[in-house]
Amino acid sequence: MKNQRYIYYLIGTTLLLVIINTIFYLVQESQNEKNYLLTIKTTQIIETANSLLADIKDAETGQRGYLLTDNISYLAPYQEAEKRLDKTFNALYLLVIHNQSQLNTLRELKKWIRIKRDELALTIKLHDKQGGKLALNRINTDVGKNAMEQIKMLIKQLEREEKFRLISYNESFNRLNARIQVFAIAGSYILLVIIIMALITIIQNREQIVTLFRQVDDKNKQLEHQKNELQTLSRGLIKQNSELERFAYVASHDLRSPGINLSSLLQLYETSFDQEEKKELFQAIKEVSSNLLVKMDDLIEMLRNSSELTEARENLSFEEVYTKILKNYSAEVKRTGATIDYDFSEAPAIIYPKPYLESIMQNLITNAIKYGHPDRPPHISIRTYQEEDKIFMTVQDNGQGIDLKKYGNQLFGIYRTFHGGKDSRGIGLYITKAQIIAMGGSIEVESTPGEGTTFIICFY
Repeated sequence: MKNQRYIYYLIGTTLLLVIINTIFYLVQESQNEKNYLLTIKTTQIIETANSLLADIKDAETGQRGYLLTDNISYLAPYQEAEKRLDKTFNALYLLVIHNQSQLNTLRELKKWIRIKRDELALTIKLHDKQGGKLALNRINTDVGKNAMEQIKMLIKQLEREEKFRLISYNESFNRLNARIQVFAIAGSYILLVIIIMALITIIQNREQIVTLFRQVDDKNKQLEHQKNELQTLSRGLIKQNSELERFAYVASHDLRSPGINLSSLLQLYETSFDQEEKKELFQAIKEVSSNLLVKMDDLIEMLRNSSELTEARENLSFEEVYTKILKNYSAEVKRTGATIDYDFSEAPAIIYPKPYLESIMQNLITNAIKYGHPDRPPHISIRTYQEEDKIFMTVQDNGQGIDLKKYGNQLFGIYRTFHGGKDSRGIGLYITKAQIIAMGGSIEVESTPGEGTTFIICFY
């Protein structure tokens, strides 16, 4: 009877451990889903806040251009930005509506945006009714400047709080994983103690000993199997979370620039009076739109097959990838007067994941244009070559250059920027290096401040 009681204790404890482990797994899965949704929401809030700041800057640029040149065409970006401001602000409000701290910051931001918009409208009104001198005098009061500084500070405060909230949530998620692992190990030890106690009690009964050993062995295997499954699931969930975070960075970065290019082409189309030019612009808009849809499909496919990405390679032509990217950025190339030459003759093709090669080449080309030298138009030279069984690509520009002694260790860090500019977000080079390293390659940089930069990629 006593032996039987201990067997019941053993079975009951084992079942209890299984139930608790299952509950921990379900809680962990729920937390992982919340973490993913929070990551997406944080990205949306930061993107929307930056869009709001960009709209205010566009409105200010249009106002300044009109006051300085008296050319009414400069009012177009001001008026377009004015139309977007309320819509963008409302979108940001809906994203933070459940966060009282962020709502307080948003109310303060709304006040300063109103001051800034009133100031812009007042200076234009003064210019139209009483002349440009009075309007410029009004600008020199620094009312608009102070409002703009407050707006920038509050938007940075919004971003910092969102990033801090995401980091805190990730730390909590990691602590939960650690607790689950500790519990699994502790549960195994507890079960071992119960088994030893049961063995000591029933040592005189050989048949019962054999039977109990078999039961214990089965339970141990079951528990070990469950522990291994939980550990595998834990590693998979952590990896999946990292993949989702990287996907969010890639999507926000790689889709933003083609979107801006499409917007620029549309503006050129609306302001053009030459029918032949409009026809060419319309064709470019169609091509960029088509390529943007293809890019979105590629990114979705990359997310769907992220665990098999290293196997999803295909034979790619460097020239075809380059041509596609150039079409997507034709407006930016035209606007900056950039010239690009290339030589893919030594290594015309590569077996590589298509989304990765497009993203790598796109980021390096757009960076070269974005950080061009203010005293000369951008000139970019792209070359591929092969040494032994390795394929290399170099992207050289004549831009601002980077002080590698000062920033070399930070160059590929996330959210690291080394030049001014509203479009500088500090994730392009981070994504590029992550993709190259994931495929077993490497990336090196040579740069001289004021002269230009060369990136050297070894694909594998």
